[in-house]
Amino acid sequence: MLFDHDNKKTKHKSLFTPTNVGNIPVKNRIFMAPLTRSRSIHPENTQTALHALYYTQRANAGLIISEATQISQQGQGYAWTPGIHSDAQIKSWQTVTQAVHTWRAYFLSVMACGRYLAQCFSTR
Repeated sequence: MLFDHDNKKTKHKSLFTPTNVGNIPVKNRIFMAPLTRSRSIHPENTQTALHALYYTQRANAGLIISEATQISQQGQGYAWTPGIHSDAQIKSWQTVTQAVHTWRAYFLSVMACGRYLAQCFSTR
């Protein structure tokens, strides 16, 4: 039998109890869903210290799934979205993940826009 925040018996687990996502332990059952923020630095599509601060401020979530992140220049469908396909982008994400990993689990949400792709972002 579990107890809720008022010490009453309940059969439901509290949002604030630890759990696992696969083999990764998370502190609570509150997950931050992926978003598309469109705030990366153009034209490199990199993250900044402000992005690290944004995610760190939300680090009370048990799991954070980052904003949609393009896996190639050809997969970019929106302006100012971050990428993970260049050395500069990887380095900028390392700043974010290092800040957040001290708090919680963190996953990168990858994006490829497919046919939705706007030609202005394509290098083809």
